[in-house]
Amino acid sequence: MVDNFPVLNWKNDEYYSQHPSRKQVRDACLQRVDWTALCEYASSLNAGKPCRFLDQSTIGGVHLIRILSFGDTQWIARVQLEPSTPTTESLLRAEIDTKELIRARTDIPVPKVYGYKLHDANSIRAAFILMEFLPGSSAMDADGGYEVHHGSILPERRSFFYKQVASIQVQLASIRLPKIGTVIKRDNNSVDIGPIPGLGRPFSTATEFFKAWAKHAKFPLSDRDIREFTKNGPTEEILSSIHNFPRRLRKLASRISINDIGPFPLYHPDFYHSNIIVDGSFRVLGVIDWEGACTIPWDLVEPPLFLGIVPPAMDDPRNYKENGQPWDEDSIQRLN
Repeated sequence: MVDNFPVLNWKNDEYYSQHPSRKQVRDACLQRVDWTALCEYASSLNAGKPCRFLDQSTIGGVHLIRILSFGDTQWIARVQLEPSTPTTESLLRAEIDTKELIRARTDIPVPKVYGYKLHDANSIRAAFILMEFLPGSSAMDADGGYEVHHGSILPERRSFFYKQVASIQVQLASIRLPKIGTVIKRDNNSVDIGPIPGLGRPFSTATEFFKAWAKHAKFPLSDRDIREFTKNGPTEEILSSIHNFPRRLRKLASRISINDIGPFPLYHPDFYHSNIIVDGSFRVLGVIDWEGACTIPWDLVEPPLFLGIVPPAMDDPRNYKENGQPWDEDSIQRLN
């Protein structure tokens, strides 16, 4: 059993020195969790086999990730960094139920879930999921990592990889449910729709969803940050657009969707190549990080995020040549 997995994107000391607040959160989580109790719980789910945690850990979103080893096999323990709340509990529950639905209705590879706790009121003192370890690396980290290819899929890999990704997206959209919201599995194994954290009730129509979005919409950056980032650009125009977005969205809510009523497709909110695990030949082993997955209006379905592009009219003019063509070759391919 080798304790070092070079294909995994572990956060190193340099990362934590640059992000001291993240180090503080990580260290607090490492101290709060009863790792011995978690190991004992995992053993109880795996025929009593003894296990141990490897020394490495990393941060992914709002979770701390560690590898649990049974000697011949490994599991992933994904533990919530912060103490649980009703919102995080509902997100975790929806993620687990979404994975089960995907496994039942498609061939999309997603990690098996072996066990979980939704809140901190347990002997482990944390909410967590124990799941299958996929022995590969993210598509973003493969082939030498970001320092080599800056997050792009190498040209010789694209055809094979993109075909798999297209199949995953088609299958995902084939899961259609009558309302917009999060997936809930009932005790009788039926599938229901629950509220979206931050937006509220499951929505029967796209119009209802867009009105709720308009009501709760909040841009993630402050006006001060935007002024700092757009010193040489149309700052006031950008700020005006941001401030008027909720009002305009509310006004147009009933006219946005081409299909106002369901069924609505299932959606991965972070379908990025950092969440697609591949082997050395770029065969997809699994899609991870389903937190926040929900059904959405058809109008919000989009290509994988690593194939997206900022429309030229909204982009920085410095990214384009005098003839209007992007400097970046990948952008040219996406536009064409």
